[in-house]
Amino acid sequence: MATSEKPKSTGGAGLDLVSVIRNSGILSERQLSDLRARILSGDLPTAAPALAERLVDSRLLTEYQAKRLLANKPHGLTVGKYVILDRIGSGSMGRVFKAHHQLMGRVVALKIIAPEILTNERALARFQREMRLVGRLDHPGVVRAFDADQVNGVSYIVMEYVQGRSLGQIYKSEGVFAPVDVVSYGVQAARGLAHAHAQGVVHRDIKPSNLMLNEEKQVKVLDLGLGVLMEADNQATFATADGIAVGTVDYMSPEQASGKEVDGRTDLYSLGCAMYHLVSGRLPFPGDSPIERLGKRINGRPVPLQEARADLPPGFIRVMDKLLAHHPKDRYQSGTEAADALESLLRRSTKKAVPAPVAPPADAEPATVVSQQPRQIVEVEVYPEYPAWFRPLAELAETRPKTALTLLLGSAAACIGLGTLLGWAAF
Repeated sequence: MATSEKPKSTGGAGLDLVSVIRNSGILSERQLSDLRARILSGDLPTAAPALAERLVDSRLLTEYQAKRLLANKPHGLTVGKYVILDRIGSGSMGRVFKAHHQLMGRVVALKIIAPEILTNERALARFQREMRLVGRLDHPGVVRAFDADQVNGVSYIVMEYVQGRSLGQIYKSEGVFAPVDVVSYGVQAARGLAHAHAQGVVHRDIKPSNLMLNEEKQVKVLDLGLGVLMEADNQATFATADGIAVGTVDYMSPEQASGKEVDGRTDLYSLGCAMYHLVSGRLPFPGDSPIERLGKRINGRPVPLQEARADLPPGFIRVMDKLLAHHPKDRYQSGTEAADALESLLRRSTKKAVPAPVAPPADAEPATVVSQQPRQIVEVEVYPEYPAWFRPLAELAETRPKTALTLLLGSAAACIGLGTLLGWAAF
């Protein structure tokens, strides 16, 4: 995001700002000629700080660019055909900038991969292979990748620029989320992941900071394809990989933490960890160090979510328990399956009138009501047209199936016995 500092406060007295701008490559020769002419005519000041301030006011420079130029640091403000406008953030994988294409003018997010990540040809080949897969992705729940290249030894990815904040940023500023929001965002993320998995892309690094919420309240999965770079080489030790992985230990699946092969189900586990954190404010595997938390993740089960937050409906707990199942075979087997399960927890607010349902066939499955906002989490499915006498047994079958079966068998036995007696009496 843009800095609030004024360019004139950064120094630059006596600096030939026009020459520094020319060296940066952020303005065309025509723009530089116009700039010189305006300075000669007296329309613009000659002093570098005052000139920088005027250029920012006229939007010819951004505040980030002006600050760099006044510090006589013109290098790095262009990457390939992209001009850097602002710095968005940084992490273990590299730095992210807001940029625009010099010819097309499209505003993008440009991620420069940290040099230590691509240390050998094997890692570079893996990166290039993954980017070819990521280039196929086109889904509203995924931050699209437009370009990937290497210029002067600098590897970068050009992505869709999302105006908004990550769920991690929102959590840090506003605290825990409402359960209904966590479910809604989880549905969107799971559908985006389902699309990525169908194209052969496994994220490997799902966490709140990689789930972007745009201004339309749409969640988009960020950094698809980069997680593959976090995997250590066959010869690497845990200590070598740990410097990269420490920031994501709290969302790793057990198989990923153990260094085993992963598939889309590892992303669903990580999504469950992210949702757990956002809705409760706690980590599913707490501990004093990354190593301790990693050990618990590999060998144990998460702290029950109801202990972290007691007001969550049983249906929500059941879905979360399946997302966080230790073995992949016990989890949802696809992003679509997970999204459907989460979406079944949402229904129209009780403040809204619900139209009378149409009677289903006798063998119909329990219906789940799904509609647009306003929505809330429901605890059990709705049984719309069972006879009144049967509804208590249907609800009992949902919550206590063994008890319901016992009652049903007992009732059947009683009916058979009564029929036998009546038959003998009639005889």
